Amino acid sequence: MEQHLSADHSTIPATDLVAHSEIGKTFLKMGCLGFGGPLAHVALMQQEVVENRRWIPPAVFAEGLTLSQILPGPLSTKLAIYLGYHLRGLRGAAITGSAFILPAFLMLLGLTALYFRYGTLPAVAGVFRGITPVVLAMILLSCYKLGQQSATSWIQRVILLACAIAVGAFSISLPLIFAMSAVVGVLLSETLRKRWSGGNSLMILLPLPLLGQLGWFFLKVGSLIFGGGLVIVPFIEKEVVTRLGWLTHREFLDGLALGQITPGPVVITATFIGYKVAGLAGAFVATAAIFLPSFFLIILAAVFLRSRQKSPYLQAALGAVNPAAVGAVLGSFWSLAKVPFGEWFGVAWFAVSLIAMQWLNISFLRMLAVGSLIGVIAWLIGAAT
Repeated sequence: MEQHLSADHSTIPATDLVAHSEIGKTFLKMGCLGFGGPLAHVALMQQEVVENRRWIPPAVFAEGLTLSQILPGPLSTKLAIYLGYHLRGLRGAAITGSAFILPAFLMLLGLTALYFRYGTLPAVAGVFRGITPVVLAMILLSCYKLGQQSATSWIQRVILLACAIAVGAFSISLPLIFAMSAVVGVLLSETLRKRWSGGNSLMILLPLPLLGQLGWFFLKVGSLIFGGGLVIVPFIEKEVVTRLGWLTHREFLDGLALGQITPGPVVITATFIGYKVAGLAGAFVATAAIFLPSFFLIILAAVFLRSRQKSPYLQAALGAVNPAAVGAVLGSFWSLAKVPFGEWFGVAWFAVSLIAMQWLNISFLRMLAVGSLIGVIAWLIGAAT
């Protein structure tokens, strides 16, 4: 069950480091393609940086996924920051985090401006009917590959399966699952066995100017996001609609919908809220504030792991928590699949996408484009009949 953390960058020759521009382009592209929610983003990153480019070892990716699920904040954003930190330190983390968020921010900013000017949303139902099964197929393939890499012993496989059932069937909270997995990993570790055998409500808003209140509010929200952005949505709605009166209920629902149809994490809805409250400056402040805690927390966790990389107990805990993280993703897959699997089109297109990407080596991007087209055609046929 031993897992090995990555070596410090001081041991890596400069010529072997990936160029900052290449990192930025890659994560910018993933930010543009990041439809389908955090699990889709995880699958996309795994395919791009582990499988295709081989920038990140599987074990390091698994550790990043584990930390990203344990710490508060948007899952995929934290993972992007962690990967950037592993590649090029703090500058790499800033590049990957910013590049991954930027496309969603700019797209939502444009849609928000159109919304408040014309009061309408673009018709996207058909597009997402076609791309959702493709995204689900990619998530399942990613779980399979990550499971092969992180669950190499029978104990780790049992942990993975148990966590998948705990999340998918019983909705047990992730912090509890990871804590229990870590304890099991340490208790079953070889180091401990040898030792035993040897006898041995958010704070009240401060009376700050409007931009300050906006930033302070979303800083605290960004520090409380456990289990994905959708978990914190009811709280945000209560605060910004009922208590603060920044948005109407209808505006909040429309802003949430816009956040879901754009790439990137759903908490990018902060851009919509910030724009309504204080225009362009408000959009920048709200977006920066909700993602800032993720940056600092994931960097601190990465630094801690490096400083304790020789600890046998930490390695044993990670050896159990890493497959638990994969199991949690797999468990969430089933809840995401309920809607598209409720009709024959979703099931059929999921099966086709799975076969095309796994056995015919057709890229996710191409399947996404085809799925969008097929979804629109199916939607038009349904609207005409």
